[in-house]
Amino acid sequence: MTEPEKSRIRRSTAAGQDSAIVANSHRRKKKRSKRHKKQEPAGPRLFSDFGKFANDLLTKGYCRDQSLSISTHSCTGVIVTSRAVRHGRRSTANIGARYKHKNFDIQINFDTKSSISTTLTFGAEFLPSTNINASLRFPKYNLSSINLNFHRSFRNAALSMSVGLNHSPVLTLSTTVGTSSLAIGMESMYATASRSFMRFNAGLSVTSQSHDASITLAEKGDLLRLAYVRHFGGRRKVSAVAEVTRGLSNNKNSLAVGVSCIVDKLTTAKATLNNRGMLQALLIHRIEPNSSLKMSGEFDMKALDKIPRIGLALALILR
Repeated sequence: MTEPEKSRIRRSTAAGQDSAIVANSHRRKKKRSKRHKKQEPAGPRLFSDFGKFANDLLTKGYCRDQSLSISTHSCTGVIVTSRAVRHGRRSTANIGARYKHKNFDIQINFDTKSSISTTLTFGAEFLPSTNINASLRFPKYNLSSINLNFHRSFRNAALSMSVGLNHSPVLTLSTTVGTSSLAIGMESMYATASRSFMRFNAGLSVTSQSHDASITLAEKGDLLRLAYVRHFGGRRKVSAVAEVTRGLSNNKNSLAVGVSCIVDKLTTAKATLNNRGMLQALLIHRIEPNSSLKMSGEFDMKALDKIPRIGLALALILR
């Protein structure tokens, strides 16, 4: 091998080593930036999320009716859903279509009462941190409305504002201050038609990996609500919840307790009991990632002669 060829090989080797060093430095910088982003503390939750987890454990998913819904997806992205519900002796049915593209969403529903409703939703790309929702109804066009929802999260604060654009708009404003583990917030609703406040709530929220607690003063200071959720296990397979409410003007109290257990990847079981003696149980089994079967029962422990109420819901999504 000649001397010029050896020098050329040395230069190419040195250039390769320099490029590898530069690439490694870029990787280290990306890792440092990722670590820095992970370590950056999250802001406080919105006021609407105070006690939401406890309320979902106590109420979400329970059904007293018989229902069946079937959804199909087309190649163009249109989702068509048919739904039938039987409540006692009454039966209702509706069919709807939905199309979503990026942050634009349109839904059209037609029910057995010859009512047509169309909902248009624009995401945050249209206006920063703002969602626009327009609802059009026929023949009850007076129920049509346009809602503007603004959500903004900061390092130590969160702000949410909603206003409905109709003949009597209602303005809702909520704000929270604190951290991701401790937050204090308030919410107010102002009706422009009556020029009065319809709602004024305040609360405190404390969260961690193992528990979620909140204290809320609602109904213009007349209702005190305390909610507490305790998680057991690293993956929150078992959760216990308790919610206590007290009416300050009428001195009426209510208590509800519940438990939720993730049996396996496809099955979840829940049960709730309140001070009125109403016991509810729910079993959710996912047939596929998007299809599920729900069975729920309701039993009045203070009226043992009554037959327990049983609900069944089946949701199928076909692709």
